Amino acid sequence: SVILRILMKILPFSKERKFKIVGKAMSIFQYSVLRLKTTDKNKLINLPKDDFKKQAIIIANHTSFLDTLAIGMYNPNIVFLINDWVYNSPIFGRAVRAAGFFPVSQGLDGNLDNLKERIGTDFSLMIFPEGTRSYSNEMMRFHKGAFYLAEQLNLDILPIYIQGNSEIIPKNDFIIYDGQIIDYVDERIAPNDKKFGIGYAERTKKISKYCKTKFDQIRLELEDENYFKQ
Repeated sequence: SVILRILMKILPFSKERKFKIVGKAMSIFQYSVLRLKTTDKNKLINLPKDDFKKQAIIIANHTSFLDTLAIGMYNPNIVFLINDWVYNSPIFGRAVRAAGFFPVSQGLDGNLDNLKERIGTDFSLMIFPEGTRSYSNEMMRFHKGAFYLAEQLNLDILPIYIQGNSEIIPKNDFIIYDGQIIDYVDERIAPNDKKFGIGYAERTKKISKYCKTKFDQIRLELEDENYFKQ
């Protein structure tokens, strides 16, 4: 955190270039944290072979403190929309502010120009549409913010399903258990894909239903009869 803040001040680059450097540094750090426990397996299942270079609104299920790391380790060019407790944290706050992460409480309607400027032409937005971590494997109700931004910014929706984090470090737990962290990348949903409705309100409901069904299928494939043994 200290090193990143110093670099942001002294490097003779544009602000966007600095954000890319900080993003890459944070991505390496996130990867190193998840590799520290050798009994935890990390895997990316990317059947669409998405290289994450095209901008998108990335959405994912949210059950664990490690979810941010599980996404960020694969894509350094991300702006996370985060809750106030992270943004104002004495431990993480200065680092996420240096990285240009955006607090949700500031609102979306009045900050579209700021978001457009921040993501430029290279960065994607990462949003957990449930808004908070779930206590179980079940996805909760999706809020509309991610889909509103996708409509306003004319960006694809890129669903990523995180399987395993709810068992490795559940909400309000502080022990990292043995297990697996698997990121499952789905096909992009284009802004003009009418299969998921017209308008962000309708798309919120239909994409929510689609993601929950898809995640249930993934869990059936990845969780066998021994999965909850520990």
